[in-house]
Amino acid sequence: GEKEMSKSEPKRQVSTVVSIDSRRPQQSTGLLNIEPQCCRPWDYHNRDQAWLNARCCSDLIHSIRSNGQIEPVILRALPQGSDKEFEIIAGVRRWFACSQIPNQKLLARVIEGDNRSCMILMHAENAHTQDITDFERAYSFAQHMKSGVFKNQSDLANAMELSQSTVSKMITAAEILETPWLAELFDNKREIPLRQSYHLATILKKPALYMKLETEVKNILEENKKARLKLSALMLLQRLIDCVEPGSGGAKAEAQVLLKKDDKAMVVAKKNQAGNL
Repeated sequence: GEKEMSKSEPKRQVSTVVSIDSRRPQQSTGLLNIEPQCCRPWDYHNRDQAWLNARCCSDLIHSIRSNGQIEPVILRALPQGSDKEFEIIAGVRRWFACSQIPNQKLLARVIEGDNRSCMILMHAENAHTQDITDFERAYSFAQHMKSGVFKNQSDLANAMELSQSTVSKMITAAEILETPWLAELFDNKREIPLRQSYHLATILKKPALYMKLETEVKNILEENKKARLKLSALMLLQRLIDCVEPGSGGAKAEAQVLLKKDDKAMVVAKKNQAGNL
């Protein structure tokens, strides 16, 4: 098991805090074992809330319960008077998994750094994490731009070591959630395919097609209420694209209705060549 901090020790130890900035690599440091209840996700973390439930994290909960937490989460201290002591820069799933296990401490490394440094660090930590989707990253980049931390998309692209074209397309794709009547269609960001969302976002920029799309969304929402059906994100996007650009090609989806245990029907897409940007 992981060694807990002595009650006589202070909650925050200077020796376990490392200062970071975007110009130099992070230095190695000691680790803390703290209560998960002392933390909350950072406002700019790139995990959709849909990940944070016992079902989606069941494998991680089982692993930590059996073998302990191997990789530490990365935290930053919150200002005095905040609702929690720390915010989670990277490792939100690990934090949630630990919170579901009785008496489980959270293995953590505490850092100091501004928002820019933490954004870069978070994406570097999660760069090879397969369960963060391309659209989640795209939405995260869009939030970073809104924060004013980066001067422009070129600045963001350089910081993340990506091409400006890629970052621009990702941010454009995330714009579909900026339209309230369109965002209402999607339960969580991790199911949204990037290529189709980018295609739809470019269509939204055409005033002549905007009203037609809004009408089609209203039709879909009404159909869902009557038939108690739920379309996959891929099917929703493809239907909207085909509504204004018939025969436009792209990913094709074949609908299959499955009956759930609660007797609600869900339409699941069998996708063919969904692809990325």
